[in-house]
Amino acid sequence: MSYGEREALSGLITSLIVIGLFLSQLARQQAAGVFDGPDGLMLWARSVLILIGWSIGIAIAVTILSAILHGLLTGEKADHRRDERDRDIDRRALTWAWYLLSFGLLGIIIGLAIGDSAFKAMNMLLALCLFSETFRDAAKLVLYRRGV
Repeated sequence: MSYGEREALSGLITSLIVIGLFLSQLARQQAAGVFDGPDGLMLWARSVLILIGWSIGIAIAVTILSAILHGLLTGEKADHRRDERDRDIDRRALTWAWYLLSFGLLGIIIGLAIGDSAFKAMNMLLALCLFSETFRDAAKLVLYRRGV
């Protein structure tokens, strides 16, 4: 497994953990009524900032664990070299993720124009960012496996 493929796999694992963390925490706070009232968006934003800090820590931990596991299982030294194929896969996956993000943002703007709440738009924006990152890593894995 190349470094780029391992990186995409650890990114995908991180994204899935972070999505679960965000969904559970924000859903729990929403059910408790934390975001009701005039300060709802401010409290939501503070919660998201705390979760972003946690997600950075999770990403670091997953990356370190995947490197250690790879070294233990294969006995190989880490090779961080990237070639033209890696750059092409990164470029393609990022392009597809940007298309997803762009059309999603357009949908959120249309939703706001027809009367969606700012709270819903912010949740959709957060979900869209998480989903596009997950899509990018999944697309990289597919491209590595399919061959480019």
